[in-house]
Amino acid sequence: MRKPIHPSPARDLAPHERLLLGDPLVTAVDTDDPEVWIDLDRRVRATTARGGPRTPSGTPDAGTAPGAASAGPGPSGRPLAPDWDESVRDVTWSVFPPSEPETALALCHHRWQVREAALPFAAGRPALLPLLLLRCADGRTPVRERARRTLGAALDGPLAAERAAELVPLAVRLTLRLHGGPGLALVLGAARTLPPALPDRLLASPRPRARLLGTGLCLDRGLLPTARLTELVLTAEDRAVRRLCTDALLARVAAGDPDRLLDPLLTASSAATRSSAVAALHRAGRGPEAYGRLADPSARVRSAARLVLRLEGTDPWPYYRERCSDPATPGLAPGAVFGLAESGAADAADLLRPLTLHPEGRVRAAALAGLRMLEAASPEELMAAMGDPHPPVVRAARKALTPYVLFVPEEWLASLVDPARPVHVRRAGLRLLGAHGLGLRKRVLAGMEEDEDPEVAHEAQRARYEPLPPA
Repeated sequence: MRKPIHPSPARDLAPHERLLLGDPLVTAVDTDDPEVWIDLDRRVRATTARGGPRTPSGTPDAGTAPGAASAGPGPSGRPLAPDWDESVRDVTWSVFPPSEPETALALCHHRWQVREAALPFAAGRPALLPLLLLRCADGRTPVRERARRTLGAALDGPLAAERAAELVPLAVRLTLRLHGGPGLALVLGAARTLPPALPDRLLASPRPRARLLGTGLCLDRGLLPTARLTELVLTAEDRAVRRLCTDALLARVAAGDPDRLLDPLLTASSAATRSSAVAALHRAGRGPEAYGRLADPSARVRSAARLVLRLEGTDPWPYYRERCSDPATPGLAPGAVFGLAESGAADAADLLRPLTLHPEGRVRAAALAGLRMLEAASPEELMAAMGDPHPPVVRAARKALTPYVLFVPEEWLASLVDPARPVHVRRAGLRLLGAHGLGLRKRVLAGMEEDEDPEVAHEAQRARYEPLPPA
């Protein structure tokens, strides 16, 4: 019977373990992802700090003597991992000059003396440039100063611009470290032009701060055309990136906006983006279009629209009066009701009060919130709204009624948590009871520990065992 062929254990080894086996750097680290290089540096430093395993996991022992500097055998059977010999104050290389894998391990060693001693052997080895860039942000002054000189010399050649461009994502990532800025300056100084695919690589970073710095770099170098900038404004994951791209895109808006750059921004899902676009309408010569944003769901957008119209010499108050004058108007936008309250007109409360009886629940809730904003809602109106079938209306009434909770009848408060009430009314009643005081809450919730509503049952149990404050 033929013996089964077992797969090579080296296939599942981590990059730092491949280096311990003597694999070339291009096969041990087969990616240009900055996070992989940073992880390699961290793993090698951790391995050498604890003495390192004598062999990588899953590989046979090379027979090294106890206490030897090797962390694994090389292709020739010699130990690969360098170490610091305190007795001679020097590095114990397995071969001299050290091979590329051994130099890579030394550049990530936990002893700064080993890292500094490995820097001269990185010259002339392009595969070691990412690790050389890592040492430019080293925590030890002698290491990072010598690494910067070595990297500057390595990026001074016929292929320097191309190699430097490949290092930009890692250099941007390293700027998150205390000493990472000079390395980025070196790389950008050597790279004459940056590739068009660089924005995608920079925005793929898992670090939000690195994505923001990469976006700023791409904007400075003109790598983001208008279409790509618009896409980032609408779809970028980070709020800071969207803000940066929005400012850059608005700076490109010319008088009259012939390219219609503002159109996609005016319909963006982000309220901050919409408000910025609305504010830019006046500068673009499209100020009257702000009328269509006076009823926006966002208060920020509505405020920008009113400001633009006032700059255009138009008062937005007639717009709100026309929209909200009829309490039975179908399709009334809640944003128009909020805008009516925000306008600060003297008779705004008189127009809002009939809207508390509007057939649409969203409008009734907005009218109550507007009256609360104007401090014009009476406790009687709010108490009547607490029985509304629309939960947002009850929520708005409860918020407005909280300051008056000590002045409403206790019997009425107790009736809000009656089991016959709808769930949203009972839970609003719980919050009003919490604002009133523990004594009333104990009396009202007594015997409700087994209520069908788990929130009512929980509050009843909590009130039962909560001690009353001293008289």
